[in-house]
Amino acid sequence: MKTKTIKPGKQRKRYFNRPLHQRKKGMTARLSKELQEKYGVKRIPVVRGDKVVVVKAIREEDEIKGKVIRCLPQKYAIHIEGHSKEKADGTIKSFPVKPSNIIITSLNLKDKKRKELLKRRSVKDLTDEDLEESIFDEETEVEETLDEDYDFEEDFEEDFEEDSTEEENE
Repeated sequence: MKTKTIKPGKQRKRYFNRPLHQRKKGMTARLSKELQEKYGVKRIPVVRGDKVVVVKAIREEDEIKGKVIRCLPQKYAIHIEGHSKEKADGTIKSFPVKPSNIIITSLNLKDKKRKELLKRRSVKDLTDEDLEESIFDEETEVEETLDEDYDFEEDFEEDFEEDSTEEENE
């Protein structure tokens, strides 16, 4: 959205006093390189069910990946499935993330309006078949991680033997 003034105070005032329909448009995030090539769009509003990666985490070794569980345009915040902490009383508290600090790795294309938005914004001529499938579907991820040749019991026994030998050495 184009700013009407150069004064930072007025810009902040307009940013925080926006109506809800404009705040939803402001909740956009970048797409991953693969999705940008496939759909021809660089940024799109975040919705519940998208898979994202947090780019600007507190520590770089804490890479956070997960699904979006809640979008709050009132606070310009997104809550992610894996970005939570257990409090002292046992309840789980999720932390908000700004949409500018995330990258969308998989889109939730169950909504008709979102498909129309992609078609309208795209540089490419997208068909309905292009929008039916996502690059990182849940089924393909499970197939990639679970190989048929891999034997979990043997791996578990090897780990158990290594742990028991370490305890005996101590």
